[in-house]
This record gives sequence, C-alpha cells and structure tokens, in this order.
Amino acid sequence: MTYKLFQIPSKKVNPVSEEIQKRFTKLASQWTEDVEDMSSTVEMTRHPAYQEIISMGKAVIPLMLKDLSQNPLYWLTALRQITQENPVPPEHKGKIKQMAQDWLNWGKEQGYLA
Repeated sequence: MTYKLFQIPSKKVNPVSEEIQKRFTKLASQWTEDVEDMSSTVEMTRHPAYQEIISMGKAVIPLMLKDLSQNPLYWLTALRQITQENPVPPEHKGKIKQMAQDWLNWGKEQGYLA
C-alpha cells in the first residue's frame, strides 16, 4: 500500500516545508505498510515509524490533520501526544469519526487548517 498525502492548499496556514512533507510521507507509508495486518492500535502506535513521526513535533500537525478526514484512526494518538491536548468531549470517546471531526475543528481554531 502506498501512502498518499494531501497537499495543504491554503495560504492562511503556515506552510510545511517540503523536507518535512517528504519525511512524513515516507514514514507514514512505511508505518501503514508494516501495520496493515495488525488489529491492536496500541501495537500500531508503538511502531518505530509512528514514534518517529511523533518526534517530529508540531511541524507535522497540519499534515496529520489534513490526512485525518481520510484516515480518521491513524493520527488521533499522535495528535494527543504532540499537542498534549484533547479536544474530544467524553460523549465522543470511541466514536472515531466524531473524534476526528473534533480534532479537525481544533485544527481550524488553532490555525493549523483553513
């Protein structure tokens, strides 16, 4: 499986460097390929490529948020670890699509998305 990243079209959002985009895409592709047969999200998020993405810090938040609408489960844990925030209300816990939307709304409010 090849990982495809959506480009961020808005000029209102701080641009992500091409280097960061390439590194993120490479790691995300490696990660999705390695974990596609895993059923445990805990095990998936412990993967070295996922952990390396987290170590990239706030620079990858726009990329994660942009991808969240297509892959809602993938970046929820990483976003919490990087931001040390949780915009998901208790009534949305366990409802992946609603949780993803909460993060997307947070991203707009914080200026990561247009």
